[in-house]
Amino acid sequence: MHYEHPDEILLLTSGVGALQSAFFGMYLFTLKRGRHITTLLLAFLLMAFSIRMMKSIGYYFAEGHAIPELIQNFGYGANLAILPLLWLYLNAFLNQDYKFQWKWDGIHLLPSIVVIVLSPVITSHFWMDQHGYTFSLLLMGAYLPFCFYVTQKRFRSINGAQQIWILCLVMGVTVVWAGYIANFIFHLVPYITAPVMFTFVVYFMTYLALQQGNIFRRESKNTIGTYSTAELERCYEKFQHVVEQRQLFKDPSLTLPKAAKQVVVSAHLLSASINKKSGQNFSDFINTYRINEAQRMLLKREYDHQKIAAIAFEVGFNSLSAFNASFKKITAKTPSEFRRKASVD
Repeated sequence: MHYEHPDEILLLTSGVGALQSAFFGMYLFTLKRGRHITTLLLAFLLMAFSIRMMKSIGYYFAEGHAIPELIQNFGYGANLAILPLLWLYLNAFLNQDYKFQWKWDGIHLLPSIVVIVLSPVITSHFWMDQHGYTFSLLLMGAYLPFCFYVTQKRFRSINGAQQIWILCLVMGVTVVWAGYIANFIFHLVPYITAPVMFTFVVYFMTYLALQQGNIFRRESKNTIGTYSTAELERCYEKFQHVVEQRQLFKDPSLTLPKAAKQVVVSAHLLSASINKKSGQNFSDFINTYRINEAQRMLLKREYDHQKIAAIAFEVGFNSLSAFNASFKKITAKTPSEFRRKASVD
């Protein structure tokens, strides 16, 4: 006997995905050790997905597709939060210097908050007859290019396991969104398709999280072991090349985050690579380049009459005292002693 898409199997398959997403999200909320805005954003994302999926499942299997409007509106409100939360999570996960600011970042969640607050009064007429649902799907799709961009821009700054995690998350959310688009706008697939696809996505994410328990968390700034030797070497060599070619060390306002942007890596990865490969911190590493350049200038005849202070500022120091201290630390001589000895030789 042939059964085509038995409702029991579809209900079970889609339902376990929604529940798993809820359990995963609640687990992240309970974490105390190492909890960070990155973990919280992921928890909210999973909870929003769970509410959205439960609404979809309830709608699909309800008699006449009739569910209470309050539940319906909570589902649509959660839907409006999914892509903004994904974008915020990617920024927090991929950029170690990211700090969540309600004034700027919270505004992305405003449509979702408004719908949830107004859920007692919004009717299905707004969603279906006044194209509210269509607008919400297109609004969510507008975030996808930004999610792809931030992923592509900082993809090399994370290790291999984290790359798989981010790809799974971004592509999974994209596929689920595409499932809803394919159903509602193009009428190509059943409505239950997206919840079923989400089940496979969330269970694969759970598998990755169980395999490497810290994969979804922000990396500790004190930990070098997060990165492979090849990643550290690649980052270090790229940074050396950029520093030398663009003479970044001559910028007196150069900071670690600013330098990291030049090589399109996280500040954490850049700091770890410098520490590992040179045995120096970022400040000492850059000052070494500055002192080397100052030595080169002090050895040239055309700089014989130039004041040492002028050379200090030209190579990137903000003050003569800082230049003198760094010069003696690296060469064991003051700049004046170095110049005198060079002139004698």
